Amino acid sequence: MSDGPYRTLKMRQQWKRVLQRAYQRAFDSQDVVESICPALERDCAWEITKDFMPALRDYCDEKEPDLFEDRNARIDELKQMGAGRGTLVAVIVDCAQEALRQGKRGDAAVAQALQGGLTDRLGRNSLQMEEHVLRESGERKAREVRARLASSMAQAPVANLVQKLMTGGPSSTAAPPKHTGLEDGVGL
Repeated sequence: MSDGPYRTLKMRQQWKRVLQRAYQRAFDSQDVVESICPALERDCAWEITKDFMPALRDYCDEKEPDLFEDRNARIDELKQMGAGRGTLVAVIVDCAQEALRQGKRGDAAVAQALQGGLTDRLGRNSLQMEEHVLRESGERKAREVRARLASSMAQAPVANLVQKLMTGGPSSTAAPPKHTGLEDGVGL
């Protein structure tokens, strides 16, 4: 018998850790919050290529589009940078288009695009985890996991991750903090 449905979840390892923390009551809500941004960051490290962020910045910095330039071709080029790696790049590009339509330019547009893409990924993965728990453990446990995930997603410092992505690159070794001291155990 499995220790929990997070072991059979068809997602990357970091998302299994998020579900494990949301599923097991031994982890408090802060443990779940602390696991969300490292999971998102590792997704970024896998799906966002090194040349994507400069290209996205150039796309968002453009003051006025050239009359003869095909913007759709440029959008397709940006989306192709993440082809075969996942859907995160395509969602970020779509969010960048929306930010530009709203009149934002430069870093404000890039930040909104990243925030939108990461929030979308977080919501989709949360639904996938909830559905998996519903199938494996039943409706009551799925409601509990949904509540813990929703609470943790609201508290997760996604804006800090956006700033990190804008100034540097994502870390492929990001992980939630481990509790190793005697005082780090389950709270009473």
